[in-house]
Amino acid sequence: MEGILKVTPEELQATAGDFSGKGNTIKGLMDQMMGIVKNLSGSWQGEASATYLRKFQGLQTDIDKMNRMIQEHSQDLNTMAEQYKQAENLNMEQGQGLTDSVIS
Repeated sequence: MEGILKVTPEELQATAGDFSGKGNTIKGLMDQMMGIVKNLSGSWQGEASATYLRKFQGLQTDIDKMNRMIQEHSQDLNTMAEQYKQAENLNMEQGQGLTDSVIS
């Protein structure tokens, strides 16, 4: 069927975990870079240093925003997986309630 995505809840959860991990990795790298840039201020002073620091702080704000979006997407994938599981369980319960023999 065209336009239908076939995926298992487990695949959604695995992808959610991957997304979350990648977002955390990016944030961790950005935090390390900010530490290096801030340490430079001890040996590099002046307007150029202040401008450089401001640029990195702006980048950190963008990275933090991106990580929040990644984490939200990860949560959405986990929510979808749970909804799929619940729908499947409900369908199984309803199917089990049907009679096997309609012609006696």
